[in-house]
Amino acid sequence: MKSDFLFYPLFQEEINRLVQHPGRKEARYLVRIEKEVALPDPVLDLVLSCPVPEKFYYSAKDAPFELGGLGSALVIEAASGGEVLDGFRRLWNRDETIPVFGGFAFDVEEEPAPEWRSFGRYRFTLPLVEIFRSPGGARIRVNHINNKRLPREHVLRELTDGLQSLDALPRLSPAAGQPVPAERTLIPEKPQWNRMIKKALRTIVEGDLKKIVLARKKVFTRKDRWDPVQIAAVLAGISEMSSLFFYQIEDGVAFLGRSPERLFRMQNGILLADAIAGTRTRGKNPFDDQRLEAELLNTPKELEEHRFVAGFIETRMHQLCADVQVESREEILKLKNVQHIITRYSGRSQQNFSPLAIAEAFHPTPAVGGFPQEEIRSCLRRYEPFQRGWYAAPIGWMNRKNADFSVGIRSALVNGKSLHIFAGAGIVLQSNAHAEWKETEKKMDNFAAILGEI
Repeated sequence: MKSDFLFYPLFQEEINRLVQHPGRKEARYLVRIEKEVALPDPVLDLVLSCPVPEKFYYSAKDAPFELGGLGSALVIEAASGGEVLDGFRRLWNRDETIPVFGGFAFDVEEEPAPEWRSFGRYRFTLPLVEIFRSPGGARIRVNHINNKRLPREHVLRELTDGLQSLDALPRLSPAAGQPVPAERTLIPEKPQWNRMIKKALRTIVEGDLKKIVLARKKVFTRKDRWDPVQIAAVLAGISEMSSLFFYQIEDGVAFLGRSPERLFRMQNGILLADAIAGTRTRGKNPFDDQRLEAELLNTPKELEEHRFVAGFIETRMHQLCADVQVESREEILKLKNVQHIITRYSGRSQQNFSPLAIAEAFHPTPAVGGFPQEEIRSCLRRYEPFQRGWYAAPIGWMNRKNADFSVGIRSALVNGKSLHIFAGAGIVLQSNAHAEWKETEKKMDNFAAILGEI
């Protein structure tokens, strides 16, 4: 996985030409240079092998598309989506197709917990080096933002220094995963979980909620820091219909995962969205797998849980789009360890909604929050004994008009010596605490197993 690709030689000629170009002395606000390349390495290998503090990667679950980034030319940290759009307005006035990567917290009204403080409420990055690959080929772009009206020579020197510094770093290969002793903490413990479920069911019976998704986490703490690059490399080796996301914002601090659930994709005015809810494990053999699939599709509790999500997504699609189509209804999505019920929608955006506004309209869906949406975040603040941070929240990329966001599930937060692994369970009237504990345990065990922790 180690990559020896160098960036400065690729752009040296173009940078020198810009230095010598006659004209005004002040550099433009945005300096952006693009090269089409025959990329010798996978985009993820290139991203993971560069030991820079900030880097990201995203691959869509059902399209041969990859986006990676190294370093940062512009970071917008904000308390609201409007502030994010204001922060990128000048950039997108120059070129509305430029993608930025990031996301926002599950509950943006909460002050971030200490382990999530670096991520904040909203955070998006325009990288120094942007790497894009699709079936049409690969492109590498370098970006520099000139906020200080600096002379052209100064800006291009900074860009040169940034690329040369990146090339000078030793390229690394993720170390092979080895079981490492770690202290394991369950939040909540099972007795508290049982009380949470009982309280949620009482609220559902009283009619205040129809569904609520309650989350658990396991925290693995060890003497040495966890390596997020190693975890991302292992996740990349899983072959299934899911999106891989990796957002490292400083050394040893990253949010990453392999999400089966797309929140939405916007491309040239067409909006795609998924409804995923209802879960069974995979079978030990094809016959057993078919049995579990049939059981999933014929269990009232699972169907009710799924239809809450599908109905919500369909309603939102009609609010945001014209020509809404159900591309598939209540099919089975088979992943490596579990299978889900999935319904897919498409529509044509009928207004000039920004991708971030669409993300905020969908989030949180009943698949990760509950129903009705308006009540759910305040309920979760009362029920759950920890802050979700960015778990189960939107993460992905966007430009002014297009985007691809996943729901940040099947995910983990790496924070120095602590690794937080999350899972949730949808609670409806037919739920019972023991079954939901087993479901969340299985989800977390599947993730932790790749680290040799089970």
